[in-house]
Amino acid sequence: MNATTLPRSLARNLYRRAFRPITQTNKAIRARSHLSQPVARSFATTTHHLKMSDADYAAFLDKANQDPNEGYAKPAATKKGEFKAQDEGAEVPKAIQDVLKEDKVYVSDADEPFVGVALAWDEDGKGLPDEVEFAQLIQHPDPENADVELQDPVDWDANGDYKDIIEAVRKAGKGNDVRVYVVPKGGVRTEYWLVTTEGKGKEAKLVGVKALSVES
Repeated sequence: MNATTLPRSLARNLYRRAFRPITQTNKAIRARSHLSQPVARSFATTTHHLKMSDADYAAFLDKANQDPNEGYAKPAATKKGEFKAQDEGAEVPKAIQDVLKEDKVYVSDADEPFVGVALAWDEDGKGLPDEVEFAQLIQHPDPENADVELQDPVDWDANGDYKDIIEAVRKAGKGNDVRVYVVPKGGVRTEYWLVTTEGKGKEAKLVGVKALSVES
């Protein structure tokens, strides 16, 4: 035998030992590669179509748009910081409505429009309310300290600028007293309420007009 020639069995064993790690490594790499590949999954999505008749759809819309307070008595709405000028169901007399249609304003730095007044008032035979009672009627936050003042309409309208408004209020009161309530609103703002009474007793109302004055 040639010294450089190896027996076949020995050569085979050497070959296997030399190449086995490479083969196993390749298998491991392929296995890891297989595991790292994303698996595509399919999901079945089922869409349910809701069907309703035209009548059912119309009923649904009517219910959605229904006022949740329907059927309940509603108080007169007032803006934040505003005094109440009209009670729910209390109507401003026609004589006052007619003069307000002329877009009358109280002349000051702001030239604010006159607004109708109609408040339920149990006058109990005494006519117009006093300063504290008036502050309570307009829902002043602190009636006892509202600093409401009283004026005669003639003194309030010394220049005769609002004669037609005063006359409309007198007409609505049918001869009852007419008075001006001066209500400070803080700073340069003051409200003037020109009012009288309509009716007697528990069925009476305080009616007239009010306007905001801004004097800087």
